[in-house]
Amino acid sequence: MKERLAQFDLENRLADDVRALSVLLTNDYDVATEHFFDAYVLHGNLKSILSEQALATLKKEYRTFLVQRMTDFGGEGWGKTIRDCVAHMHKHNIPVRALLIAVTEANDFITGILWEKTGENEDLRRSMVHTMLHVGMVESELIWSTVAERIAVNDEQNRKQTTSLFEQHIATEVSDASRLGESLREQAKDASTATRGMLDKVSEVAAAAEQSALAMREAAHISAGLIRAIDDTRTQVDSAAAVAQRAAGQAGDAVSMSVTLSDNAQAIESILGLIRDIAGQTNLLALNATIEAARAGDAGRGFAVVAQEVKSLASQTARATDDIASKIIAIQTSTRQSLDTNHRIQDTVNEVKDAADRILSAMDQQAQTVTMITAAVDETAQAAHSMSSTVATIRKDTEVVASEIDHLEQGFRNVEDKLRTLSTASAEFARKVA
Repeated sequence: MKERLAQFDLENRLADDVRALSVLLTNDYDVATEHFFDAYVLHGNLKSILSEQALATLKKEYRTFLVQRMTDFGGEGWGKTIRDCVAHMHKHNIPVRALLIAVTEANDFITGILWEKTGENEDLRRSMVHTMLHVGMVESELIWSTVAERIAVNDEQNRKQTTSLFEQHIATEVSDASRLGESLREQAKDASTATRGMLDKVSEVAAAAEQSALAMREAAHISAGLIRAIDDTRTQVDSAAAVAQRAAGQAGDAVSMSVTLSDNAQAIESILGLIRDIAGQTNLLALNATIEAARAGDAGRGFAVVAQEVKSLASQTARATDDIASKIIAIQTSTRQSLDTNHRIQDTVNEVKDAADRILSAMDQQAQTVTMITAAVDETAQAAHSMSSTVATIRKDTEVVASEIDHLEQGFRNVEDKLRTLSTASAEFARKVA
């Protein structure tokens, strides 16, 4: 306080001059207080801020301040009162101008009172005005310096608080971001490894798909060859069936001919029986003729010779008939055997024909099945080829993804470096600001 007064009181008499003037104001402090208070309440809008009790307390405190200023100008009590007033003003967000206007209003009122009480003494009036002018300047400077000090203190507190929050938030965020970046980098590294592994697997799948496509195409080729072989076999079976059909017809004809031959042999046997009967009767007639010729003597000798010849012919006819009969029996036996054999051949040929028909039906079904298999194999081959192409595309895309993940991992490393630089710069900035 003394250093501040020394700048305004070069002659070191201001405090004494103020105390001398205070004698003239002994009965006017209440009125001066009213002038200050009315101006302060008006310009500070205190009625909307403070209660009636607080306003009464404030009015009482200003009267104490006014008395201290005039009786103990430059004292520590007066300076403390000003600082308390400024603190109260800041606490309730009262504008500084309201306090300055109120102080100026009070000083003008006091100057007016002192002007009247100094009478016609110009020197005394001039000294009074000079003194009150300096009092106002000291008071204004003290108010402003106190305000500046509080602003500086508040700024320092806010700066420290902001710096602390900055350090806490920025450091925390940077640390969290760094940990997150490191975690993401590790994840990117794992993803890169997994992608590389997947790339190898995709390559294996692509190779397997290509081999599958080749195998399917080979199977389709084999199926096509099998269809051709089945067609060739079917043609041969058709030919065999036709031969069997003809053989069955010929076997039927042979059976018919054997039956006809057996019937003819039976008819011949009947005719031979008739011939045998005729030969027997002829033999009897020849015997009778011989007997009659013998009875006739010489007259019947020629007739006896004829009868003997007839008998001889009848005997030859009987023997020839017996030979023919034995041949017919042999023919009938062979015919029956041939007929049985032809029946068996016909049955066998029919069985062969039925088997050929079944083979043809089975081969038709087999051909249809192989055709469907071939179509399925073709579709599978096309699908395998398409899958091979798709897998190749996936492999290329996977290579691109792997490359991008590698770049991403490098990017995370760069971010970690930048975050470390930011952390260092933030700490340095906070230190300088604080």
